[in-house]
Amino acid sequence: MKWTQATGLLATFGLIAAGGVWAGCGDNNTGNDGGTDSGGNDVQQQGDGGGKDTGTDSAPTDGGAGVDASVLDCNYYCDNIITACASSNNQYKDKATCMSMCAAIPNDAGAGATSGNSLACHMYHLSVAATGGTNADTHCPHAGPYGYGQCGDICIDFCAQYFASLCKGDTAAYANIDACHTACNAQAGSDASAGAPGNSASSPTMLCKEYHLENAIQNGGDGGGHCDHAGAVSTICP
Repeated sequence: MKWTQATGLLATFGLIAAGGVWAGCGDNNTGNDGGTDSGGNDVQQQGDGGGKDTGTDSAPTDGGAGVDASVLDCNYYCDNIITACASSNNQYKDKATCMSMCAAIPNDAGAGATSGNSLACHMYHLSVAATGGTNADTHCPHAGPYGYGQCGDICIDFCAQYFASLCKGDTAAYANIDACHTACNAQAGSDASAGAPGNSASSPTMLCKEYHLENAIQNGGDGGGHCDHAGAVSTICP
């Protein structure tokens, strides 16, 4: 009987000791990684999960999630793209930035267009993205301001946005839109599969220039030097 009691006490002590070791193995990560963004205190809002999409969509063309692709209106577009393309698929920094950039997207094509830089095309891809899942990953970049090979060529879309912004008057501005096209096509990352601008806030790519252009538009012009970074002569995105 005494031996049984002693064994029970030893077992209890062992469980208590094990519990102490387990408690000591907690996560001590405070979450402060100390990282800095060389582009300023900016949060990237765009993701290009689509790459070189073939334009063949398995999703229904009516969107299936309440987004009507036939409504060619910037307010409607911005409200819905902010909702449908969130988190890593976010295409705009905020609605005001979206409204400014949407104004530079041509609205000269009829509803149903699936390619070319037009609001109709952006709305079509937004309607597919709104069905969620992998469709959002693929089509949110096409629905966003740079098209990524579906709603316009990346350089056509970038230069259209650049010359519609206050950056066109910057000291580092491109001489004209043709010069912008030439420079863009010669820049690394001018292909549709280049990736997400937010990962390139300081790199020699068009993704970097896209990132800074959107920050400049959000800030109403120079935006802390962002026009310089997006322009023809850039020390951040050479």
